[in-house]
Amino acid sequence: MLFGHRVDVVLIIALLLIVSAVAYGVTLLILSRFERKGRPADENTEAAAAFAEQAHVVFVIPCLNEERVIGNSLDRLSSFESDRMTFLVIDDGSDDNTAAIVEAHPDERVKLLRRVAPNARQGKGEALNAALPLIRRGLVAPGVDPQSVIVCVIDADGRLDPESMDKVLPLFIDPDLGAVQIGVRINNRSSNLLARMQDIEFVLYTKVFQRGRRHFNSVGLGGNGQFVRLAALNMLGEKPWSRSLAEDLDLGVQLMVNGWNTEFESSVAVHQQGLEDINRWVKQRTRWFQGHLQSWTMIPWVMRNLSGRRRVDLTYHLSSPILLLLGSLMSIAFAMWSGYLVVAAATMTLQFSPWWITAYLIAFGVPLLYGLVYWQQNRHDGSGLIKTFLLMHVFTLYSTLWFLAGWRATWKTLRGEMGWSKTERIEEHAVEDAAEDPVNHHAKA
Repeated sequence: MLFGHRVDVVLIIALLLIVSAVAYGVTLLILSRFERKGRPADENTEAAAAFAEQAHVVFVIPCLNEERVIGNSLDRLSSFESDRMTFLVIDDGSDDNTAAIVEAHPDERVKLLRRVAPNARQGKGEALNAALPLIRRGLVAPGVDPQSVIVCVIDADGRLDPESMDKVLPLFIDPDLGAVQIGVRINNRSSNLLARMQDIEFVLYTKVFQRGRRHFNSVGLGGNGQFVRLAALNMLGEKPWSRSLAEDLDLGVQLMVNGWNTEFESSVAVHQQGLEDINRWVKQRTRWFQGHLQSWTMIPWVMRNLSGRRRVDLTYHLSSPILLLLGSLMSIAFAMWSGYLVVAAATMTLQFSPWWITAYLIAFGVPLLYGLVYWQQNRHDGSGLIKTFLLMHVFTLYSTLWFLAGWRATWKTLRGEMGWSKTERIEEHAVEDAAEDPVNHHAKA
């Protein structure tokens, strides 16, 4: 009772969550349709091109038992003909043929750092940190000015679009720019429905959320296709990457807290394998969610050191795990109501209500708007608007799998189970014809 009136607190909280989520999603969708103005690279193209010419990119590729994919990945990276590139593979205690494949690669720009027990297998962040002393001392790229070094983190199965360097490197003419994240696509998205759902997920996250967050100056970093200025990493200390299960998220927040800007370049992407098995998907997403839970400790930093829209957006983003868990409870209620409708229909007692339309729009309205973005990205693949419309209904149901991963991650966190486990790869075969390569096909399209 409040002021003599009965108040449904649960309903009010549910409505606030729904309204805020819809408002946030629609806002980012609208903002993502506009380019960000005033970038130094756009205003001084000659200086930006000159910086790109003299920049040296060190690709850091952490590996743990990656014999199925590392050979093809190095072959693709070697197609970049610039002599201002180095490919540093970190073998993090593999017990397969990963190191042998790297050592046998004919490209002289390929370097190998082998980590052994007890230092190996301490997480991706520790593997990345192990590469920095070599880069800082000039052992990876001798004679290169440290101020011109850009470190690119790429997974062992990563395939960069051929024009990635041309799009990303000029952005670093901005002296305040600490990092650039590019888009992510699933290269086996046509293999099954689960892989397609992951492709939709990554396209929407990058093309809607990341592009939209550019206007808030709060772009996040991902674990694949992450370009970071060496000077920014040096500012963060000896070990800029944390031991968190979400070391990429932590790094992005650390950069912003320490005065650096982050940017998202949507015109290029890194292509990676999608998971084709639901059990492996849950295992991977549980790890991601646990990493997000670990990042809660960064909220006080954000509140203390940042301001304006950036502070609000990052606080919302870091708090999203609890919002997702609360949302799962509402989804259970929605599923029970849907079950009631099925029973009512079966017993011939079902009566139409205009609330059905409202419920449908709440559940599927925003995803269907996002579907237009995905359709635009895949028109060259022959994906029609109707097919995309149907896929977005499936995607809405797919998104509820995050509830399973979220509660599983919460349980593991409460039990103190914070171990790091890598995602298994699907074995790749050498691409004989460039036309069969999804990356080259994407570039031609």
